Amino acid sequence: MLLSDEELARLEGVAPFLESEAKTSLNFAPDYEVTAELAAHLQPGLRIRAPESQAALSDPDAPPYPLNLFVGLPLDELRSLAHADDAAREAMIARFGASFAPRLLRAIETETPGAINLDAGVQSESGTLSVMLGELGQA
Repeated sequence: MLLSDEELARLEGVAPFLESEAKTSLNFAPDYEVTAELAAHLQPGLRIRAPESQAALSDPDAPPYPLNLFVGLPLDELRSLAHADDAAREAMIARFGASFAPRLLRAIETETPGAINLDAGVQSESGTLSVMLGELGQA
């Protein structure tokens, strides 16, 4: 089930904070670009892109390719965020930031093992790779 137009409108003001928290949690990669794509896809999420390496610039058709990762965010988590009051929203955003990198690493290990090297900012296939972030309480 998709987010409603009202929920998307409420999340529009939160999106920059989600982007910032995700980027901060990827502290090993300060030059990665993180953008929210909440209404552009069936599954709302964040896109993480790494800058192109010198190897990719010299031969863009040869792997490894620069990271272009779409991270789907759990709809229940986004719905809770959209309907939270200010204090609860701030706490939820902080929990999101604290849990983002571990959940992303788990999703990569589970869904695309060997296809993504998050530390190096590369992937083994061209185009966009996708993973789904697990629920906040999942171990």
